[in-house]
Amino acid sequence: MAGAARLSFGAKIVIALVAILLLMQAATLLIVDVAVDRNISRQLSTRLDVGDRIWHQLQVDRGNELKQAVSTLALDFAFREAVATGDAATVLSALANHGRRIGADASLLLAGDGSVLAGTLDGDQDAQSKALAPLLAEASTQGSSAGVAVLDDAPYSLAIVPVMAPQRIGWVAMGKRFGSQATRDYRALTGLDAAIVVANGTRWRLVATSLAEPQAQALAALAGLPREPRTMALASRNFHVDMTTADPARAGAVDVVLLADVDEAMQPYRRLEQQILLLATLAAALALLVSVLVGRSVTRPVARLAAAARRIESGDYAEPLPVAGNDEFSDLAGAFNRMQDGIAEREIRIRHQAQHDNLTGLPNRMHALAQLEHVLGRSDAERRQCAVLMIDLDRFKEINDTLGHAFGDSVLEQVGQRLRNAIRSDDLLARLGGDEFLVLIESTDEAKARERAWAIVKTLEEPLVVSQRQAQVSISASIGLALYPAHADSADALLRRADIAMYEAKQSHQRVAVYQVGHDESHLRQVRLIGDLRRARERGEFQVVYQPKVDLRTQRPAHAEALLRWHHPEFGPVPPDEFIPLAEHCGLIHEITDFVLGTGLAQVAAWRNDGMAIGLAVNLSPMDLLDARLPNTVSGLLETHGIAAEELVLEITEGMVMRDVQAALATMHALRALGVRLSIDDFGTGHSSLAQLRSLPVDEIKIDKSFVMRLDSHPDDTVIVRSAIEIGHNMGLVVIAEGVEQQGSLDILRELHCDMVQGYLFSKPVPAQDFRQWHAAYEADRLSSSRPDEPAA
Repeated sequence: MAGAARLSFGAKIVIALVAILLLMQAATLLIVDVAVDRNISRQLSTRLDVGDRIWHQLQVDRGNELKQAVSTLALDFAFREAVATGDAATVLSALANHGRRIGADASLLLAGDGSVLAGTLDGDQDAQSKALAPLLAEASTQGSSAGVAVLDDAPYSLAIVPVMAPQRIGWVAMGKRFGSQATRDYRALTGLDAAIVVANGTRWRLVATSLAEPQAQALAALAGLPREPRTMALASRNFHVDMTTADPARAGAVDVVLLADVDEAMQPYRRLEQQILLLATLAAALALLVSVLVGRSVTRPVARLAAAARRIESGDYAEPLPVAGNDEFSDLAGAFNRMQDGIAEREIRIRHQAQHDNLTGLPNRMHALAQLEHVLGRSDAERRQCAVLMIDLDRFKEINDTLGHAFGDSVLEQVGQRLRNAIRSDDLLARLGGDEFLVLIESTDEAKARERAWAIVKTLEEPLVVSQRQAQVSISASIGLALYPAHADSADALLRRADIAMYEAKQSHQRVAVYQVGHDESHLRQVRLIGDLRRARERGEFQVVYQPKVDLRTQRPAHAEALLRWHHPEFGPVPPDEFIPLAEHCGLIHEITDFVLGTGLAQVAAWRNDGMAIGLAVNLSPMDLLDARLPNTVSGLLETHGIAAEELVLEITEGMVMRDVQAALATMHALRALGVRLSIDDFGTGHSSLAQLRSLPVDEIKIDKSFVMRLDSHPDDTVIVRSAIEIGHNMGLVVIAEGVEQQGSLDILRELHCDMVQGYLFSKPVPAQDFRQWHAAYEADRLSSSRPDEPAA
């Protein structure tokens, strides 16, 4: 608040010390108070539990005494004779006389059915019979009973015994008023108060209590009684209250409220709290005196330090603090001086770290974006073009996954150094994150920028030697190029479109791609597909279809090639050539391969159970072949579905193997060790030599469909296919021709002794049920058209 007085440092010290002490004392009092409350609550709960048991035991003892006293009358011969003869006067006289002797307030003679025949009470005998019914029922089963009943609106402690002559001819019930004497006796024995209450429907009334008059009136005025243990206030006194039954054997209309006086139990602890409060007051006064003295001694040197801190805040590091004495403040003054000397250096280092990548030392995304905006502004003013090259390393995730992140960091450091050497001094090079780099070229056009991009590609293609393991790594990069102002009018848009071009270069394996106007929508589609691809399997959008591979020697289908199809809920069917590269890019390809393998093997197992014996062929992605876990996955799936390893064919492309020969060979040998057959797909379109092909552990080659589809009309293709078949046979491999769509092509392949064929001439890729139907029809047709001299199976 403007104009408000500011507290001095010394005053703050005084206030802080006193506040801390007061808080500690308050906390101590609070802890003591809480602990006392909990302790008292536990003590009183325990006392009430014990009191409950004592009350019930008193009622049991009282009942036993009554039963013995009443039994004396029931056994008297004259009384039994009077009952048996129906002498009402004698019975009533005996009941009154014996009741006076034992101090009973109620004496009753009951018939066998419980009706009152005679008694000393003047009330409604039918109501009395009804009230005594529970006790009479217990006496009927146990021989006698004792308990509490309400007779003429008053509770009585009663005992009922039978009158035998020798058979039971009636019942004698005698009892005492259940009231103030019982509560006073209970108070004298346990130190707890008791209140006897009688319930009548939802209403109740207080019969007797050992409480003082004010508390008794407060209890009687309550609208309802507590049915659970609780603490309540009665006329300015607190009680811990619990309910129990007047009769320990049964619940009835008479209840007892047991009360433990909380204030009485707290009395010793209140004196302790007063003593603690007195000590706290004295300690606070002493602390105030000490803090004033300490505050004065600290204020002066702290004021000098505060002035020095304000100078440092304003950027003045020249004037040092005087260092005098040998105390903590002198040490602090020396530390301030050393801080002044090093703060400028730290500011420079912090600014550099905020704007540069820690691993490569290159400018980071934030700094690059700021520089790009500055360059775009200058290019606008000077009417010049500039170009952004977005560089992304190919297969860098595989390097991290297979060789570790430390190895990957070493690769990134060397890539950063190579890029420094490949650019000009006036170019900006930055690392945007992960394996993405940016090069900003000023004053250029598309042709020059493309030339510079290809020079960077060739620089990165030279193998890297990572000193960490003395390992040689071959890497490649995809580069997207976008020009300002031709392709974008802002720094954000320019980066985004260079990124789109880079992604197109990666997808089409062009190495370098220039942004094409209108490709934003295509990029957005790819982004949408990547997001939906992660949930396509759970949503049931994937479908595995099957295309037969027919053995020309036996004329029988040998394998079903499992092919994945994706039906997007919005875009409809998405071609595999589109979504498989996306899956490879976002790291989902292993899950997809596992899905196709598992689904295909499960289907083959089902077909075999139905009597259709056929193998399975599955295409692998390049990233699958570099996954060291693939052999274990395949082995587990084969065992799960009970399929022999030799019935599974895994198809790989030549280019796939050539990406990383050593890693690919390791995985292929592991698969062959399981017994799985390996096939080179699209043979003739790759880049491998025959020597490399011979070193691969494969069982078959698959001639690319581009050479087969027009075989009957293009003699040049026939020469290529014949050569491929001869090469394969000479190397001991099975040769398969895919893309067979014409009968003429099939006839030529038979003449060339091709081993297997595949194509639309036989069947398109179809769902499993359709494939089953096709297989049945094909086999029926084959058997019906086979000649006698040809084997039918």
